[in-house]
Amino acid sequence: MMRSFVSACLLAILTPNSSAFVVLPLVTSTSSAMSTLTPLTKTSSALGMVELVDPSYNLALGAFGVGLAAGFLEDLRDKEGEKLLTAKPFGAFSLLFTAFSLFLVFQTTTLRFGFDDDSFSLVKSNGASMEENVVVGGENKWAYSSFKNYDFLPSADFPILVYFREDQTSAENREEVPLVVDNLEGQVHFFPAISNVQQLKKGFEVHGCARAE
Repeated sequence: MMRSFVSACLLAILTPNSSAFVVLPLVTSTSSAMSTLTPLTKTSSALGMVELVDPSYNLALGAFGVGLAAGFLEDLRDKEGEKLLTAKPFGAFSLLFTAFSLFLVFQTTTLRFGFDDDSFSLVKSNGASMEENVVVGGENKWAYSSFKNYDFLPSADFPILVYFREDQTSAENREEVPLVVDNLEGQVHFFPAISNVQQLKKGFEVHGCARAE
């Protein structure tokens, strides 16, 4: 399970145009019920008005913190002043997580998730639509009615990945992914939690997205 979770994290971060990271364009504004959240940013695209979920840099900050801690541990020394045998692996972790955090900052800054009257999507920060999904094909836009399940991993209080399954993607175009949390039919998608997860959760609830209990 842990190996699958790590694989999912890496795919979700490094392949933002695949089924591991849903990439979608939006159309109109959401219902008034969304006003119970911090007001979402409204922007117009070629397809109309889009209401965007606020970005969250928590994941990037967490990755940077891990890199910082690993950098400190890399410099631990013994009584003779020599670095410990763990120096090299901790140094590698420091470089990896620091670079990872910078990449997350880039994605958080340039991508936005949002809601319209009938679908959930991801666009560029200026509201412009993304490219076609390179794995399953077709427009990167999913109707709320197509949702079979959604979840936050490992939890909504400590989100690293956002997960959902939909049956809008035709069966012949569906792809296997390394991490699933249910046995339902449909295409699985997950992406790093680079947006305000409470706003995402409220949006899914407001628009009646199915969730398996």
